[in-house]
Amino acid sequence: MSNYPYSRIKDDIKRRIMEGEWLGDSRLPSSRDFAQAYKSSVNTVEKAIKELSAEGLLKRDNRRGTFIENGVVSQLGHNRSGLVAASVIGIENPLWATALRGIEDVLHLHGFHLLSYSDDRSLDKLEALVKGAVAKRVDGVILSPIYGKHHEERNQSLYHLLTSSGIKVVFLDRHLYNSDIPFVTSDNTASAYKLTKMLIDKGHRRILFIRNSDVSTFNERLLGVRQAFLDSGIEFDPDLDVLLQTEFENFQEEFESYSSRIAEKIKEIPCTAIFTANDQIAEAAIDALDRLSIRFPEDMSLVTYDALNLNRKLKLDVTGVNQPFYDMGRTAANQLMNLLNGKDHLSVLGQICSAEINYGTSVGHPAASATNAS
Repeated sequence: MSNYPYSRIKDDIKRRIMEGEWLGDSRLPSSRDFAQAYKSSVNTVEKAIKELSAEGLLKRDNRRGTFIENGVVSQLGHNRSGLVAASVIGIENPLWATALRGIEDVLHLHGFHLLSYSDDRSLDKLEALVKGAVAKRVDGVILSPIYGKHHEERNQSLYHLLTSSGIKVVFLDRHLYNSDIPFVTSDNTASAYKLTKMLIDKGHRRILFIRNSDVSTFNERLLGVRQAFLDSGIEFDPDLDVLLQTEFENFQEEFESYSSRIAEKIKEIPCTAIFTANDQIAEAAIDALDRLSIRFPEDMSLVTYDALNLNRKLKLDVTGVNQPFYDMGRTAANQLMNLLNGKDHLSVLGQICSAEINYGTSVGHPAASATNAS
C-alpha cells in the first residue's frame, strides 16, 4: 500500500512546481524517482503526472521526459505565483467541497492553481492560513470571516495583513461590517422570508429564530424573518429572536450544553415552530426536542438553513434552505479574477446567488393544543 495516496502526490507536485522548484526547461524527476521519494508505486505517480498534464500544468515527451508547460512558466514571470488560497469550514464537508470545485473550475480556466485549506471555523487556523498565504506569495485568497471571541479585531488585523501584502481578498458566504472587501453570499434575506412566510401561512405565529452569533448571514436571515411577519401584519415578539452565543462558531465541544440551553428556551418561550440559523444549530435543536419528548412536525415545526447537510448526516427530510455553494464558489473566483486583472468593484461590494428550498416533512400546522414542555 502507498504511504502517499495519489491525491497527496498530485497536490504536492503541483505545489512544488508553483513554488518554483523546477523552472524554465528543467526536466522533472522520473516517475520512478518520484515513486521512491513518495514511497509509492510508479503507477500511482504516473496517474498524478497524467492528470497534471491534462490540466495544462505539465507536458510530456516520450523521449525526453516531463517538463513544466510553457504557459505556467510565463505566468510565474509576471510577478505572480499563479496560486490562489481558499479556506473552508472543512474540506470533507460536502457543501464546502462543492464550493471548492466551483472555485477550482474558474481558476483552471485562468491558469491559476488552488491551495485549499480547512479552518474548521478556528481563528487560530485561519491566522496560520493567512500567514502561510503571505509566505507563499499567493495572488489571491478566498475565505470567510470567522466568529469567535474578540473575532472582529482579529479578523480585521488578518485581512489588513493580506491586503497590505498586495494579496487580493474575496469573502465567501459572509462579510465583515465596516469593510470594503468584496464578498459573495446567498440570498439569505429572501430565502428566510420564504421559509417564514410558509410557516405563517400554515398558521404559526410564534416562531423561535435560534442563532449563536451576530455574523452577517445570521442577521440577514433574521431580517427575512422579521420582514415576513411585518408583511403578514403580525407583530414579531423580540423574545422570539433567541441569541445563544457560543465560545466558538463550531461548537461541537459545547454541543451538549448548547442543546440544554435550547431546551430551556423552548420551555421558557411559547412557540409552535423553530427556525435555526444553520445545520449545526438545527442538530442541537433536534436533540433538545428529543429531550423534551416533543415530536416534529406533530408537536413542533422545524425549518433550517443548510438543510442538505443536516439531512445527509441525520438521514432526515427537514424543510430548509440549500445554499448554492458551487455557484457561490464560481462567483467568488470570478470576482477574484476581476480584481487580479484590475477590474475593481464599483459601487456594489456583494454578489448574491439564489438558493433553493427543500420542502421536506418537518412542517405542519400548529397542534390544536400547542404547548411547550414544562
